[in-house]
Amino acid sequence: MKKVLILLTLLILSGCANSIPSNQDDICDILEENPKWVDSLMSAKKKWNADPSTVMAIIRQESSFDSKAAPDREKILGFIPWKRPTTAKGYSQAIEGTWEQYQKETGQNRANRSNFDNSVDFIGWYLSKASSVRIRSYEVDKLYLAYHEGYGGYKRRSYKDKDWLLDVAKKVKYNAVRYERQIKNCPLKERKSFWDIF
Repeated sequence: MKKVLILLTLLILSGCANSIPSNQDDICDILEENPKWVDSLMSAKKKWNADPSTVMAIIRQESSFDSKAAPDREKILGFIPWKRPTTAKGYSQAIEGTWEQYQKETGQNRANRSNFDNSVDFIGWYLSKASSVRIRSYEVDKLYLAYHEGYGGYKRRSYKDKDWLLDVAKKVKYNAVRYERQIKNCPLKERKSFWDIF
């Protein structure tokens, strides 16, 4: 009996683990490897009207779907690891200040940047503010610029002289459009919970 309980515990824990997708070019493959992510995306769509393809394109750019992603540490004398240049962390690469604002506004005090569900909700919350700078939901390149620079930076056009960032924003838009097309082959549907079966 003890061995059975241990085995069940291991199975449950392994089922909760998220893996970094092996093929990040195909959203259907990504969600097949991590089926629980569908529920997170559908929840953010309902709650914040956040387009799943846009959210996934942003996460791909920011962290490559790595829950432990963080900026590389600066080096002293070229080889001694030092502090990180920003406090960005997790799937969304949200910085501490913005994450704390999200927690305060949404009441998600226990939200963790290394949690996919929390990160998706954060991105949905952040993108829901785009109307304040007159960005439409289909203008994914502009949404990404505002996500990267902050809405204040976007209003000041802080991205204007950052050719590299403008290129990245185009890449995010391209990935979002590609994901949107691919979703037609694997429509997102919320999974039934255990309790819905009865």
